[in-house]
Amino acid sequence: MQHLSSFVLYLTASSQVGRRAFTMSTRRTTTTRASAIKREATGMASASTNKNKGKNPKASPPVKKAKPSPKPKSQKSSSSNTETAQVPWYHVFTKGGADYNQYMREEWSFEKRGDQALFEKVCLEGSQSGLSWQTILRKREAYRKTFHNFDPHKVAKMTSDDLERILNSQGDARETVVRHRGKLEAVINNAKCLLEMQKETGDSETALDTFLWAFVDDKPILNRWGESFNPYDYGSLKQSPSQSTESQAMSKALKQKGWKFVGPTTCYALMQSSGMIIDHPVCAPEWEQARQRLLSRPGGFQERDSTK
Repeated sequence: MQHLSSFVLYLTASSQVGRRAFTMSTRRTTTTRASAIKREATGMASASTNKNKGKNPKASPPVKKAKPSPKPKSQKSSSSNTETAQVPWYHVFTKGGADYNQYMREEWSFEKRGDQALFEKVCLEGSQSGLSWQTILRKREAYRKTFHNFDPHKVAKMTSDDLERILNSQGDARETVVRHRGKLEAVINNAKCLLEMQKETGDSETALDTFLWAFVDDKPILNRWGESFNPYDYGSLKQSPSQSTESQAMSKALKQKGWKFVGPTTCYALMQSSGMIIDHPVCAPEWEQARQRLLSRPGGFQERDSTK
């Protein structure tokens, strides 16, 4: 039994060994055939390549990739510079207002002569104190109507009742003056001072004219400032003076004669608006236009670097 069992085990083992050998043989055969097939395929591909070498077979042309369109150069800087060049320098405070722009083009820095015209300037510049010129410009016709077109003889005769009527007047912005008692009283007071000046000099037409223009020796001062100026930057105005030795002397002299609301800054604005001082920035075309105008002026003019 024991030997039988051993034999059975032997047969079983032999059978298993046989199967393994058969399996391994089969695998070797399969592998050999696969290798042969692979070598055959490789040889055919190589032969095909050699056969076609040197030929230029027709083929679809390669698709060209479209080049991306170049990005347009920024026009912001150029456009901004062009726009700035087309905007007048005084846009910085007129903000494009039609009335204000017209005033700057046609009145500001042009000579004003004669007592009545200059009396109006003194009164309006004094009324502007603490306000914008645009506010006064809108009301200029109302001032002319209220104060008899700035005839000093008529204004000097205005009474306290007239003053109260003005203070209590109603209407829109263009129909009423600035209802500031001190400024309104100053207009009447200054009319009386003008009449006294005319009486002292015996000149009823140009006493104030002669007095004021004497502070620039009857020769307008063309200031040089603002080699560059940005009409959108209010800070550019810091280059411009707001007073001068002449305006300080004028203020002092007027106050000594009893005039009111005639501080040095107000007097400087008066000198600018009446053409005693021309204060366009030198980079603006208005500066050269003013210079050409002054070159033909009898009596000449002065040119000054106001930045020093």
